[in-house]
Amino acid sequence: MGIKAEIVKRSEQLFMRVGIKSVTMDDVARELGMSKKTLYQHFENKDRLIEEVINAHVEREQHCTQEICDGAKDALEEMAKIGAFLASTIEDVSPSTLFDLQKYYFKTWEILMKKQDEHIYNSIIKNIQKGIADGHYRKDVNPEVIARIYAKATYMIVDEIANPNSKFSRKEMIWELHNYHIHAIATPAGLERWKEYNTSMKY
Repeated sequence: MGIKAEIVKRSEQLFMRVGIKSVTMDDVARELGMSKKTLYQHFENKDRLIEEVINAHVEREQHCTQEICDGAKDALEEMAKIGAFLASTIEDVSPSTLFDLQKYYFKTWEILMKKQDEHIYNSIIKNIQKGIADGHYRKDVNPEVIARIYAKATYMIVDEIANPNSKFSRKEMIWELHNYHIHAIATPAGLERWKEYNTSMKY
């Protein structure tokens, strides 16, 4: 791993753990055990570093979800495994990280939301089409409409995660979103298969 990639990786870990606004470039340099001069040779300012961190995070998450989709036996296993993956990845994200992005780095936040919205929308459309083809989802649903509803619902979860006073666990919110989504579009055979997956796979 090159030094720039290492800076991005370690910075992401720091931001996710304690938030973004309170972390200075001095803090980042100290975390990596390097001089601030070396840090600035790779990133001209904190805004640029944050943008690189978010891009790397999105690319890694999308790569992982694509691998899940490619390896799943059917559309329902795909949704179950994606839910488990998302639950595990957000468990250690500080609420202040999302809050700081929304309030103090809105341009980067908009880039993140645009990329995630497009990826989620396209992924859910493909998942619904796959589920209809294998008989697990109803044929009378509109994949584009359902995908848009699902994508918007994920934003509500992100907002709830950013709320430090939320009474819901992150795993609970993701589980309820996916369970609600599947029950809205599944056939009776699909619901039976969904129960099988979620008996053996807990979020």
